[in-house]
Amino acid sequence: MELSEQLKRYRKQNNLTQRELALKLNVSDKTISSWETGRTYPDISLLINLSSILNVSLDEFLKGDFKTVQKIDKDLKLKRVYKKWLIAILVLVFAVGGAFYFLSTYQYKNVMIDRFNPLLETKIGYAALPTEKTAVASDYETVKNSHGKTKKILGSPYKNMVVTDNAWGDSSFLTFYGGLAPKNKSYAMVKHRGSYVSRINFVDWGSIPKSIRNNMYRDYEKYREMYQIFKESQKAHQGSNAPVFTVQTGRY
Repeated sequence: MELSEQLKRYRKQNNLTQRELALKLNVSDKTISSWETGRTYPDISLLINLSSILNVSLDEFLKGDFKTVQKIDKDLKLKRVYKKWLIAILVLVFAVGGAFYFLSTYQYKNVMIDRFNPLLETKIGYAALPTEKTAVASDYETVKNSHGKTKKILGSPYKNMVVTDNAWGDSSFLTFYGGLAPKNKSYAMVKHRGSYVSRINFVDWGSIPKSIRNNMYRDYEKYREMYQIFKESQKAHQGSNAPVFTVQTGRY
């Protein structure tokens, strides 16, 4: 006997109208009617409730209705597949969201992360460099040669140089290697992605686009204390850690 006939039979045996049964299952009476005419059938959780309300075992309830049993089995398998896909999609969404948050939060804070960070664009900026004429002791780096002797040199690396990227004066502190700059080329053209510097070229003042020069100081001395001031400002305003700042010289 089909499930629709079984449902109708046991409902009447329990002296229940479609509406009364619907109220017990918290569904509409139209749903009960649809089940009893065979247009639709209840899912497994409702079948269990039905067998309890109608005082009949689930095996007896489904006995003889092979097609409905197959449909229910198929639906259960599909639900498991959908559940797995839903979990996989949620994991993917959280992973992508977590990666986006991580890459957004740690911009300009780690060279290796910035190197492969798809959220950062590659920029070309310009920096004024210390020369043997303008450098002070803190600009030099102490290195050892193959014989164990030490000497102080410039540009290995250039630490926390102010690199200006555009005509609005958007700048950042970058560290890069380059060695001693030629006397007539005391500026660097810096190709970078965030804090990762992929390449530099030494250039003269005239080679820097005028729109960027307008927001650059020609003399490196103007930049020397800027990084220290920036770090002290960060300490004074805890939580403020803007990787990009604006330099404006007032020349336009």
